[in-house]
Amino acid sequence: MKKGKEAMLTDSMNGFKEKKINYNDYEVSFRRWLISMIDSEKISIQEARNRFQLSPTEYKKIIKRWQERYSDELHLSLQAMSSKARADNKKLEQRIKELEKQLDLAQMKNVALNTMIDIAENDYKLEIRKKSGPKQ
Repeated sequence: MKKGKEAMLTDSMNGFKEKKINYNDYEVSFRRWLISMIDSEKISIQEARNRFQLSPTEYKKIIKRWQERYSDELHLSLQAMSSKARADNKKLEQRIKELEKQLDLAQMKNVALNTMIDIAENDYKLEIRKKSGPKQ
């Protein structure tokens, strides 16, 4: 066969070899952060691959392995409170303070009434409280 222009093309991929990445070089804190971002859907797997230059052929396997190791069973994501939610929160805090004051007053009233009953039972020999058990 005659070797023409076709012979110029080679099967050699010297200039196109994929650079090997050592995924153990990534810190555990970075791995946890990345998996939490992916799990909370703040970043997609493809965005993570592009942004952090993960291997185009191995990135799914790497991320899956990291998810098995570092993913939390319970995913919590805190959202910023809206102004309405903050206003509702302040109203609830005020209501709690009012109820605490009412509770303090009720407790003081209870102590005063018990003290009054104790004095009446001791000084006037009255049986105001019901005796518990069979001694009635």
